[in-house]
Amino acid sequence: MRNYIIAIVITIFNFNLYIANDIDNKSSDDTPVASVEVNIRMDMADDDPKIAQDGRRIQHKDLRIQNEYLIKKEAALRIRGGNATDNKNFPYMAAIIINGRLWCAGAIVDVNWVLTAAHCLNYVLHVSPLKTLSKFVKVRVGSPRVHEGGVLMDVVGAVRHPKFEEEPVPHADVALLKLAENLEFDNRVNLIRIYDGMKEPFAQSFVVVSGWGATKGTDTAFRDHTPDLLKARLKVRTRNYCIDAYQLVNGFQFTPDFFCASLRNGTRDACLFDAGAPAVQRNQLMGIMSFGPERCGDAYQPAVFIKAFYFRDFVKSVISSYKTTGELINAIKEVEPAVKAPDAMAIPVAEAVESEERQYSDENPATL
Repeated sequence: MRNYIIAIVITIFNFNLYIANDIDNKSSDDTPVASVEVNIRMDMADDDPKIAQDGRRIQHKDLRIQNEYLIKKEAALRIRGGNATDNKNFPYMAAIIINGRLWCAGAIVDVNWVLTAAHCLNYVLHVSPLKTLSKFVKVRVGSPRVHEGGVLMDVVGAVRHPKFEEEPVPHADVALLKLAENLEFDNRVNLIRIYDGMKEPFAQSFVVVSGWGATKGTDTAFRDHTPDLLKARLKVRTRNYCIDAYQLVNGFQFTPDFFCASLRNGTRDACLFDAGAPAVQRNQLMGIMSFGPERCGDAYQPAVFIKAFYFRDFVKSVISSYKTTGELINAIKEVEPAVKAPDAMAIPVAEAVESEERQYSDENPATL
């Protein structure tokens, strides 16, 4: 047996909703209220590779989650093997920039809201929850390049899904960023509508994923990327394929809120810094990129996305509940110890599925 010790810093002061503190011209200490260091032991067997349902030999692998590991490696997920494109083709794309560097991708879902992966905020919120949003977090829209063109917007608030968990693997990994000003929609900046069906995307269909991508699936990929917006057409895999691909990842269960997609030869994949990237089919948002294999471009471990079905009510509720920055500030003052999404979001996953099936079969809940 090989034993791995992983030290993780957990910040106890952890809001689901975060406000840029300088909005109301107040200052506060940058130090989190409390933190604790925890050692987690992971045992990985040296057994021979196991055989998957399709005959493939699979060895134990670690799931790559964008937290302390990727901060130390200076990497997160990016598109690999994609083709250069333009914002006219993807006007909903947003680059999430933290401390001057590309950190994640996102999608415009309303005039002043951007949807991304919740874990993308871990670094900045762990450092200084109440003050870093407006100071360090920016969103660039309307440009195919990360650091020039388009419009660079300040972020004044963030709402993470109330069921978001990162350990041992991401769950409910979605968050909304509120922009300081309303966007002006044109042919380069516009929203994407969230898919309002119940079960898609279907296996063997294709989704288009866009982001700012690595050119190599190597450990140095964070240095080998293009600043241009890339797109990749990925095949949605069957549920059994996804289960087999991740069956030996410690602590991971491929739950119904996920789908996975890739090209079988591994030439195209969501790779470094494309966490939060939208997966689109027929001009509708089908899912948000959450995580991928330890090495991007793995021929048998595809990228994993959260289905739109499981987060669209969260998006609609947050946007309708917090229309102004003032409402966000009032929310954080009124609710203790943490500001939560609206009560409708507190439904257990199984109950939420049944509820959505009853309530949304004949209507579009994603008309934002």
